[in-house]
Amino acid sequence: MRKMTVREYVLNEIQKKYTIEDMQHIDELNYVESGYIDSLGIIQFIVGIEEEFGIEFSDEEIAKPEFRVVGKLIEIIEGKVRSNEES
Repeated sequence: MRKMTVREYVLNEIQKKYTIEDMQHIDELNYVESGYIDSLGIIQFIVGIEEEFGIEFSDEEIAKPEFRVVGKLIEIIEGKVRSNEES
């Protein structure tokens, strides 16, 4: 079975409760402010990402506003995956 891309995984997780109607601007979407993941669900979301991709986020990374924006989060994850593969 093919492993999901980072984008597929993130979009799939964000849409567990509600489908995103306007995919045109998905990379700018703040998934917390928009209500796709609540403050309790974000912990599960983060742990799921870490387990899926074998990475870890620091508290500082999680606290940054861009961590809650779909496109920026995907970039952060992809960067961590790349640096894991290089080391």
